[in-house]
Amino acid sequence: MDSQFAALLRRHRQAGGLTQDELATRSGLSPEAISTLERGFRRYPQRSTLTALADALGLDADQRAALEAAASRRGRPAATTAPTAFVPPRQLPLAAGDFTGRDAELRQLVDHLSRTTPEHAPSELKTPERAPVIAMTGMGGIGKTTLAVHAAHQVAGLFADGQLYLDLRGFGPGPPLEPLDALTSILSTLGVPTDGLPSDLPTAASRFRSLVEGRRLLLLVDNAVDADQVLPLLPQAPGCAVIATSRRSLTGLTASHLELGVPPVAESIELLGTVAGRKLGDDPAAADVVDQCGGLPLAVRMAGARLASRPNWPVSHLADRLADERRRLDELEIDHAGVRATLTLSIEQLASSDDPLDVQAAAYFALLGLADGTDLSVRLVAALADSSEGEAVTGLERLVDVHLLTSQGNDQYRLHDLLRVSAMEYAEQVLTPSEQAAARDRWLERLLAVVWRASEFATHGATRQAWLDPAWLKPSEDLTTEAEVVAWLDAERQTLVPTVRRTASTAPAVAIRLAIGLNAYYAQQKLWLDWLHVNQAVVDLVAKGDDPIAEAVVLHDLGAAQAELGQYAHAAERLHQAVAAAERTDDRILQVLCLSSLSHALERNGQYAEGIPYAERARRLGLHVGHPGRTAYACLALGMLYLKTGDNGRARDRFNEALALGAAAGPRGGQGMIAMNVGVAYREAGEYQTAAEALEQSLALFRAEGGSLAEAEALDELGLLAFALGNHSEAVLHYSEALAIAGQHGDWLREATIRRHLGDAHQTQGHESDARREWRLAQTILHSHAIPTPTLKALLEEH
Repeated sequence: MDSQFAALLRRHRQAGGLTQDELATRSGLSPEAISTLERGFRRYPQRSTLTALADALGLDADQRAALEAAASRRGRPAATTAPTAFVPPRQLPLAAGDFTGRDAELRQLVDHLSRTTPEHAPSELKTPERAPVIAMTGMGGIGKTTLAVHAAHQVAGLFADGQLYLDLRGFGPGPPLEPLDALTSILSTLGVPTDGLPSDLPTAASRFRSLVEGRRLLLLVDNAVDADQVLPLLPQAPGCAVIATSRRSLTGLTASHLELGVPPVAESIELLGTVAGRKLGDDPAAADVVDQCGGLPLAVRMAGARLASRPNWPVSHLADRLADERRRLDELEIDHAGVRATLTLSIEQLASSDDPLDVQAAAYFALLGLADGTDLSVRLVAALADSSEGEAVTGLERLVDVHLLTSQGNDQYRLHDLLRVSAMEYAEQVLTPSEQAAARDRWLERLLAVVWRASEFATHGATRQAWLDPAWLKPSEDLTTEAEVVAWLDAERQTLVPTVRRTASTAPAVAIRLAIGLNAYYAQQKLWLDWLHVNQAVVDLVAKGDDPIAEAVVLHDLGAAQAELGQYAHAAERLHQAVAAAERTDDRILQVLCLSSLSHALERNGQYAEGIPYAERARRLGLHVGHPGRTAYACLALGMLYLKTGDNGRARDRFNEALALGAAAGPRGGQGMIAMNVGVAYREAGEYQTAAEALEQSLALFRAEGGSLAEAEALDELGLLAFALGNHSEAVLHYSEALAIAGQHGDWLREATIRRHLGDAHQTQGHESDARREWRLAQTILHSHAIPTPTLKALLEEH
């Protein structure tokens, strides 16, 4: 026997997509025997061996005869470097039986690959002059290979000369497959005998292109490390087509590019149920599991497999287990394979690279594990790394290249939820505790400085400014205007609450300073839920401390946030505690603030008689200390209480006094907000004409100040007034204008409120579909922030 038999056996095995071990199992031979035969070391195998091999390979009669002839003892012509009889390869891996969703991406792939023939190409396109290539990229576990294989099977019938599959091992435990080795494997599969295989890359690439000319072949090259690994493997023949997958961007290829992202939640839930073998229906726990998996298909599959192997587990049980962020990757691992192993490959490849930029990117990835949340700014990462923002961008963009990070534009990036867990683990591995602490301290110093810089522009911030240590401001000296500070905090908004929460357990004093300082920003931007959360994070800390001012301020802010969110009973309870803490200090202005806010919460909760004494105390104390701004709000609260008890004369006096004091306090005296609250009070009392005058005045004041989110609030209140008067068309106009402003400012809570009101107006006009649309949108917004919506639910069920 010579090398002709060895090459033919190898070619049949590779065409069937079998490893030597798999062929050995199917034929009943040992792996060593298969290896010996393919290397040409064994002469003249027995007929029983040939039969076993032919059966295992599924050869037809002609192929069996050719294999037996190649193994014959009879003399044969000398081996030649020309290809032997061509056996069409069928190497595609099995398609996933539980493939779910990805309709748009699958259609794009199939359409692109089908353009290799005139009969399948769109009428406006001609048969391509070269083989079409589609490069599919995305993070590990996103489902690139599954989708590529599924698409390849759908178009396999268009490629009569075979389908080749090659794992380029770009991201794996060993080194990537060299292009020459990849071409050698392809050429061998296509019939080139061992002694005819080229020994250099240019010759091998040329031989491959020549060999496939005129043939219809589909080539799926999976798991490429970069474009340079793929380029030599591309055929020129227009009847061929290529799918290339990689975790790294393949922008060096002339190709159609498809970047694969996380599928929609509904598709992920369907995949979870398919793998688990369960009908999930509307089980809310299924959405929780998908969310905890970050929608990553590999993670969802692992979660489904856990449920499939544990039929007694309700989905909610798995959701509870996945809720622990530190254990999440453990839960998504089966037999030492799973999400952690997949994600780790990308990181390890960077860290072990010969390219210094890759090594630097790996170092930045570790620092991302120290950040709070998944939304990251360049300035945050630069502070963690103690680097310039330019250096940080370089490292972050390399992480984007390998799909370990997503660019959001405007120097903002996003880290997938599971990659964040992976980054946290990596930080623990490569950074010492002191390095981690130093990195976080740099960021916290910068954040604290900007937060307190914002308080310098706040209305009536005397108590907080007196509590401030001027040294905290030093790292924010580059920010000199209110607009700069607000823009800075807007960019970091998504990290603020997680940062305070995490810092509460690691640096309690810093967490308290952050929470108290954030009052200025949150109140100005009306971010009531965020304000609530940061104060909830530190309220127990101040209760254990020995600083009554800090305790009173935190309790006040917590109660004020609850009042803004309509939680009036809880607000009153917290504000009672705030008044008690404030009275243990000598800060009279703080006492006025707490008393005024308590009286307002009691008024909102319908406790008018109980609220009046607190408002009267606040007014007297405010006048005594000579603080017009704080006193104005005490008068406003008192006027509302008087109005609710029917004492309209005294109410009007207090409202007028509030407006005068607001004007005396200067441009930041809050005249617009006072006028708006006066208008609301009169509207609720049924004095619509007076309400309209006050609300129009507030709107004019807000607009004179240059426009703000408060303008949307005033327009919403004018809409409610018009609605109460039966002017529903006018109400819709006010709501629509308010909605546009709320959307510009990203105030989801105000947007949801306005959409609820807009739906009411549409419904009253008989526009049921418009009403349902607005109510549904409002419900969706609130549900996305875990806020119950019983009233909206009832409206939607009724209509």
